[in-house]
Amino acid sequence: MNKSISDVIEEFIMSSLDADDFIELSRNDLAKFFSCVPSQINYVLNTRFTINRGFVVESQRGGSGYIKVSRLRDSDSNFLNNALKITTKPISQNEAGQLLDQMLSRGLITERERGLIKASISAKALNNPINIDNNLRGSILTQVIIELLKGRK
Repeated sequence: MNKSISDVIEEFIMSSLDADDFIELSRNDLAKFFSCVPSQINYVLNTRFTINRGFVVESQRGGSGYIKVSRLRDSDSNFLNNALKITTKPISQNEAGQLLDQMLSRGLITERERGLIKASISAKALNNPINIDNNLRGSILTQVIIELLKGRK
């Protein structure tokens, strides 16, 4: 069975993560290594290394740009601290939903709390232009996570 280039890239990144909780990579170097376009690397990161799957991807574009892929740790406090990195930036409704799903599956929030938070950060509730929604959503989730961290210390 032939593997797709996306499968090969995913396996490479996963095997690099086996030894550490995070790895820093160059998008362009990876693209050259796999003889593909940088957007293929982006595709793999955006679809296979998501919050929902237990990963955080930080990216900086430009000449000395990098990609940092981190595995979310099992510890609740560590997970919440890593989640703060995500929510201090604009976050889409879909990404926020994935984060809430992870929080629910880890027992950090109840189903009811998940529903209440999800409703409070929905596009309908925020009732703002889309570019403001993502900033406001991140800010609200940041405050929720800070409150959860207070209860863990």
